[in-house]
Amino acid sequence: PFSVLDAKQGYWQDRKREWIDLGLKSGEGRGKNLLNYSVVARMDTGTSIFDPVLCEIFYRWFVPQGGLIFDAFAGGSVRGVVASRLGFNYTGFDIRQEQVEANQIQAKDLCSDPMPKWRCLDSCGKNMHRHFKGQADFLFSCPPYGDLEVYSDLPGDISNMPWDVFAGSLRHSIKQQAKRLKDNRFAAYVVSDIRGKDGEYLGLPEVVRSSFCEAGLKYYGEIVLLNALGTLPLRVRGQWEKSRKPGRAHQNVLLFVKGDPKLAKQDLGDTPCKDPF
Repeated sequence: PFSVLDAKQGYWQDRKREWIDLGLKSGEGRGKNLLNYSVVARMDTGTSIFDPVLCEIFYRWFVPQGGLIFDAFAGGSVRGVVASRLGFNYTGFDIRQEQVEANQIQAKDLCSDPMPKWRCLDSCGKNMHRHFKGQADFLFSCPPYGDLEVYSDLPGDISNMPWDVFAGSLRHSIKQQAKRLKDNRFAAYVVSDIRGKDGEYLGLPEVVRSSFCEAGLKYYGEIVLLNALGTLPLRVRGQWEKSRKPGRAHQNVLLFVKGDPKLAKQDLGDTPCKDPF
């Protein structure tokens, strides 16, 4: 439990391969080349895929046995499938019906009781409380990184909004999510800073941190995730030579607690979760 996790290490990649070999197709339901890489640079799909190993680690660390995970920006199937395979309950929202349907197909192939649940809903709308009436044991999500990837042209999709509207909508959503979390429980958001039109950082991690704090949670920790480099070495040379902009090779996992962390730890207990394989 250090403040740096290194996804480049062999043991991490071996575990990730085990998850993928189950048949996990986390890119299903998403458009190709959302990151708009050039054909030369696009060695993969050009679409960000959530790391199942990171997901497994945080579920094992922060979710009580049989607990309910709430994911307001579900995206692909990874976080729901991993939850089910470990024996946790999961509810995820996504604004795109085709994404929800693709995730449900994945779940039928890979999951059993408890089955993950996805609903086609706008997590930044005003009526989240009407559609998620339970109380979650863990909030875990990875929101859109501004317009770095634009998922749809739907009116409520914050990935197609200007930065100021995006940030305000995300703040509102986080505050609504915090109301759905039980007392003495943890929350974690995976984020990365994004750049404005002049190359400046816009402060996405700070938007998330301040939003949770304004909602009454305590900022409890930060973990730096060192990502596998993928296409970054191919892309970074041009931006470095043009403007001395370094390639970002990490993400921030921001950890929060609602209530007393010692009581939260007691509720976690020492019972291991289900073997996913």
